[in-house]
Parts: sequence; structure tokens; C-alpha cells
Amino acid sequence: MMSSFPVRRSRFTVTPSLVRHYVVGRSPLIAHLLTALSATFPAGERFFIDSVRNVRDQVTDDVLQQQISAFIGQEAMHSQAHAQFNEALNAADYGLEAFNQRLINSTNLLRTRSLRRQLGATVAYEHFTAMIAGYLLEHPKLWQGLDDNLQQLWLWHSVEEVEHKSVAFDVYQHVFSAKDKQGSLAQRRRSMRTASRAFILGWAKMTLTLLWQDRQQSFSSPQQIKLLIADAAEIALMMMRLLPEYLSFYKADFHPSQCSHQALLNEWKERLSLV
Repeated sequence: MMSSFPVRRSRFTVTPSLVRHYVVGRSPLIAHLLTALSATFPAGERFFIDSVRNVRDQVTDDVLQQQISAFIGQEAMHSQAHAQFNEALNAADYGLEAFNQRLINSTNLLRTRSLRRQLGATVAYEHFTAMIAGYLLEHPKLWQGLDDNLQQLWLWHSVEEVEHKSVAFDVYQHVFSAKDKQGSLAQRRRSMRTASRAFILGWAKMTLTLLWQDRQQSFSSPQQIKLLIADAAEIALMMMRLLPEYLSFYKADFHPSQCSHQALLNEWKERLSLV
């Protein structure tokens, strides 16, 4: 088990360029894909924090306790930074509020379920965020040309998602698998199946909604449509490349550390001057 990791404040600030945060020389698809993901974070990260905090008193490992503190701190910073970004887009008439309210309703419903089911959902969603974060760090082509300020936001967030990707999983194993190994494994797999449907469909729907809101830019010319198709192909390639890592979650002996990004993490921490 790795030692703890730092909680860092975001260097992200709202700038006028965020109102039209397209990737230069490309379609708006990548920017809207990330915006749709950002829309999930304030409510989602609060739920992740609470699901871990709910069972923290059952964790007897001192190192894991330190990691929980760092996990909570990092996720709180992410929620705050993305709320700031989302508010700027709402002020520019992007319709994130309705989507955010549906997400809040979903997490409120999930809060009525068992503590194991709540943490199982967090473990599943953390696997998604870690996969996407690792991919963004490994494939900068996907976000090249994005507003510099937004690059800082996503790279900082991605580094920290990779740093703490094992924490919720380790808490789940420590608290629940020790008591009921087979039942906890079955719940983990059910949680991923449920999360997969909700995450992929919700993300796609929100991205398409943003594209349609921006249709004058998204579909303004044959050249723009050609760029849109090229970016859609990039996203499809990302999904194909991430499929083995996604499927590994269902293995009985899975652990997030098996998908190592340590060298990549060290490289980006140095490039971003993150201690």
C-alpha cells in the first residue's frame, strides 16, 4: 500500500475565453465531452467523499486512514474547481443545471441504499475517472488546443485521480470483503454494471445536448462536420483502448494498482510543478 499524497489547490481561474472553450482547429466535440464530464463532478465527488466517510470508523489501518484524508481533500478541491467552471458556463447559457439536478436526484436515491452499495458505486465510478485521467495524461493529442486554463484544470485533476485511484477500492476491501468476500465481489461487479449504463449514457446524452446547443458552431460548414467526425473517431479509439482496463475490473483478483501509470504520473507532476 502506497503512502499518502498531498492535497493541492487548483490553479484554475475563470477567464472570458472559457465562454467559448473550443479546441483550436478542431470541432467543439472534445471540449463538450470534457464539459459534460465536468458537469458530473460537483455532486458526484461529494457523493464519493460521503460514501468513504460513512465507513471510515471501520478502517483500522493507519496508512489507509491517511490516504482517506488525502482522498477527501483532493476530491473536495476537484468539486470546488469544477463547480466554478460549471457556473461560468451556466452564466453563458449552457444548460448544465438540469443535468446537474438529475445527477443530484440520482445520488440522493443512492444514499438511501446500503453502505456497501454506496461505496461499491464509488469504487466503480472511481475506476472510470482513473481510466479517463490516465488516458488524458498518456494521449495529450486529445486535448491539444484547449484553452490553456482548462488544460491546467484537467491535467491537475487527472494527476490526482491517478494518485488516489486505489483508495475507495482499498476501503471497500478492508471494510466489506474481509467480512463477506463473495458477496462483496458480487456487489462490486453489480455496481460496475449499473455505473457503466448510467455513466456512458449520461455522458453521451450531455455531450450531444451541448453540441446541439452549439449547433451553429458544431455544424456550421462541411469542414466543421469533417472535424467533428475526426474527433468522434478519436473518442471511439479511446473507448477501444480503454476496454481491456475496464474489463479487468470484473476479475476477482483485480486491484487498481495493476493498471500502473506511475511513470506517466511522475512525468506530469514534474511538468506541472506539482509537489
